[in-house]
Amino acid sequence: MDFLEFQSFVETDDLLVSHIRRHFSSPIQRERKGGRICSNQGKVLLIKKGTLALRYNNRHRDVICQLYSKDAFVYSTILNDERFYLEALENIEYVEFSLDEFSLQLEEDQLFSHFLATILSSEEQAMKNRLILETEKLENRLFYAIEMIFENLYGHKMEEAEETIYVLPAWLKIKTLASFANASVVAVSRNLQGFSKKGLIETKTTIWKVNIKKWMEESPFSNST
Repeated sequence: MDFLEFQSFVETDDLLVSHIRRHFSSPIQRERKGGRICSNQGKVLLIKKGTLALRYNNRHRDVICQLYSKDAFVYSTILNDERFYLEALENIEYVEFSLDEFSLQLEEDQLFSHFLATILSSEEQAMKNRLILETEKLENRLFYAIEMIFENLYGHKMEEAEETIYVLPAWLKIKTLASFANASVVAVSRNLQGFSKKGLIETKTTIWKVNIKKWMEESPFSNST
């Protein structure tokens, strides 16, 4: 089995997370919805419960460019940039580790390179998200953002969905979606009305629902997030 094949196995079977739970112990920390988390340099976070957003200020508004949920590692060099910060989108629980201690153990177990690959992949995805959410027209940004939210919630892309109707996370509201789409609440609301008229999404209920079949027929990003 070569490196890429083993990396796929590591990601699919959550091997890193299981290994860390067996070999490392750290107290659970908590943050309430809307709270900010300071990820100090040299620290790695592991999410145990809830959803965390990576936000940055683009001089006009604070935009969400990446999501982390259960069993996700949070370690990013861009967090050293004061424009970037972490915010809890719902009540969360996480543990924090020292990267030095962490890396030594993983090196011994021949897993550190796979940990780095996981982290770099997440950081690359955040930069891709940021590019699209800064440059595409608003309608496309909304398609992309909701597909990104869906994949974070269910662990697979929309085109892999087996059901027709899926619920979206309870924390997703128009104001939060506007933060993803780098747009005003008014503009996002107007575009969502168009989505609703086409039957793509239901936003009048407390928890939003998306019609996968209709969504995929309209989405320009169905194979790219």
